[in-house]
Amino acid sequence: MSSMSDTPLLLDDGTRRTLERARGADHVVLTGPAGCGKTTLLRTFGQPIVVDDGHVLGEDEVDGLLEEVDAGGRVVVAHRLRPDNRALARLVGRLPGSVVRVRLRPLSPGHVRALAAHVLDAEVSEEFAERLHDRTGGTPRFVLDELSPDPRATFARHLDGLSVAASDLLLVRALGAPFDTDLLAAVLALTPDVVSESVEALRSAGLLRIDGAALPVAADAVEALAPAEQRADLLRELALAQAGRAQPVAGYATSLLELGVVDPGLADVFAAAGHEVIDDDPALAARLFTAAGSGSSALLARARALSGDLDGAVDVVDLEHADADALLVAATVLTLRGQVGRGGELLQRSDNGLGLGFAVSGLLGAGRLEEARAVQAGARSRPARTLTDTLGHRLADVVLQTVTGPPMAAVATAVATAGVNQAGARASVQPDSPTALAALICVHAGELTPARSLLVKAVQGDDGRGLHADRHQLLLACVELLGGDAEAARRLLRPDLAREPREALLAAALELGITRRTGDLRTLRSAWEPAQQALVVHPVDLYTLIPLTEIAVAAARIGQFHRVETHLDEAWTLLGDLGDPPLWSVLPRWNAFHAALLLGDHATAKHHLAALDDAADALPFARALAAAAHCWVQAGHGGVDHARVEAAARELHAHGMRADAARLAGHAAMHTTERKAMTQLLDIARQFHGTNGGRGDGGADVLSDREQEVAALVRDGLTYREVGDALFISAKTVEHHVTRIRNKLGAKNRRELERALEDIDLSPAR
Repeated sequence: MSSMSDTPLLLDDGTRRTLERARGADHVVLTGPAGCGKTTLLRTFGQPIVVDDGHVLGEDEVDGLLEEVDAGGRVVVAHRLRPDNRALARLVGRLPGSVVRVRLRPLSPGHVRALAAHVLDAEVSEEFAERLHDRTGGTPRFVLDELSPDPRATFARHLDGLSVAASDLLLVRALGAPFDTDLLAAVLALTPDVVSESVEALRSAGLLRIDGAALPVAADAVEALAPAEQRADLLRELALAQAGRAQPVAGYATSLLELGVVDPGLADVFAAAGHEVIDDDPALAARLFTAAGSGSSALLARARALSGDLDGAVDVVDLEHADADALLVAATVLTLRGQVGRGGELLQRSDNGLGLGFAVSGLLGAGRLEEARAVQAGARSRPARTLTDTLGHRLADVVLQTVTGPPMAAVATAVATAGVNQAGARASVQPDSPTALAALICVHAGELTPARSLLVKAVQGDDGRGLHADRHQLLLACVELLGGDAEAARRLLRPDLAREPREALLAAALELGITRRTGDLRTLRSAWEPAQQALVVHPVDLYTLIPLTEIAVAAARIGQFHRVETHLDEAWTLLGDLGDPPLWSVLPRWNAFHAALLLGDHATAKHHLAALDDAADALPFARALAAAAHCWVQAGHGGVDHARVEAAARELHAHGMRADAARLAGHAAMHTTERKAMTQLLDIARQFHGTNGGRGDGGADVLSDREQEVAALVRDGLTYREVGDALFISAKTVEHHVTRIRNKLGAKNRRELERALEDIDLSPAR
């Protein structure tokens, strides 16, 4: 390992020129922080009198030196910066005016890189040199220490000559104490003058930067050498002092936890620290609230919930004596685990507007309309005292309006409510986020564009954190899937998203929906069991009707519909209890309509179509779905009204349902006997499919154009001869095409092939 004596001095051009002048001068003063190479330079001077460490000279020594100067002697003196030494000041002041002063400065990052390369005998990167410069401040001796086999132990020698006060001051700064003389004096039990003297001594030694920050290498060394008890005592004093001044204490409290210090006298400090970090690190906040003791149980429950520890959150909630915040935590856990009605019941005991607002949404989610109305009336009788009270009142109004009021007015109010109090939503413990609820309402109303806008903003703001971050991303995937972009939905559907039953159900339904739309029958079967299990553990509620009916369509495709019939019956009963509100009913009915068609159950399909017709006057989306469903049924019976189909498809497209619009046009095209109408409808299907960002359905993409034409006619029930007549090919050629199609889609027989073809877009040009 190199030492200062065998290491080249790296000087800037200005210092080098000054040094050349100094070599011919009678008197020279070298200054600089410790470790900058003053001693090494002194050895290069030939003067008879060379004085190192001039900052420790005594009066008698200075008197002797001045006698030599008066007698014509040549003197070179080296000392540290800012020395508090009157004897040295007297010596320097008496030197003739021709004295040359050489100021040694820390190395630049470039010089640090060169020094490191010399010591290590290898090239080093700029990044390495920058880190080394930052840690050492560019002081050559510190750089050498840092490059030694045991940097911390090697550096420790620079701490040996410090006074107790200076050593304690360096330690307390390393522990994060503010650079405040009065605070430092109080914590260290020193006078302000002693603090100031210690600061100057540390700066002179190069251990403290000019701004008072401890040099990283010095901070590491002093912390490593200090006993744990000393660090704990200083941290305790710092934390209490800063808490008394209403200043941040999280850093000190966290360090105390790491040292194993849990002191009842620090309860307020730990609680304050938990408040500081709960937004960004709820798991740490939970540890801090635990250290704070029983007085922070509600806060502890909230922090644990935000960190994903729902079991731990519930464990610390005493439901018999829970306050509004604790009730909200318990209700949130119940809702995430599928017990939306139970969560609503619990929140009826809340004494704030937000809790009562979620009580209304929970009770409505379980189909308990009259109870929800009663809670809303009670909440409205209390004036809103805070913004969260206002949010709760608006939330209650919105969810009731979706059931009992004009649907589109509810959509507008929901979107407006989503913007209230969203700045702190990531750190909120609520059964749902206003954004997620508003987006879900928009989706049910066929307003995919505002839903996407709300969710994109929420996902960006979540940055992967927050209790509802998974929900926001899954709902965004749902919007993309309904809008026809299965690939975008797939990219959003990460495996780590579904941590609780509510999100697990939505994730499983999305997996099935994406797979179904790509026509991959084998994968659809393998994805079925996880989805069915997710459905079993999550009771039916108002807010999970989309995933439920998406699973039902997939079940119809693979012969598993009998396993979801009970759930669907519960869904229709729940909607009936709420008066069959159009906003919540039409999209589930549309999915159920297609499931019935897949099953060949025309009576049930007709029933769902009638429900869409009943809702058409109240909701534009219902009119669009009803018109599309009528066209679908009529086309299946050979009655294709080209203008009516085009109008219905354009209405679906206007609501963002691009893939469904393309499917409708393609379905009708393959059932019309008019060549011109077929061409026009296929053009419309291509046009609508093309608005999907150029991404096609994976199932259709594996088929050639001719195979897509054959598949579309086979899907619609034509015999091989009829398909051949329509496409001007032989029945034998049709049979060969069908065999290849079946192999590509993984279908074992004609029935499975028809199911596989039902949900993919078979527009011939992509």
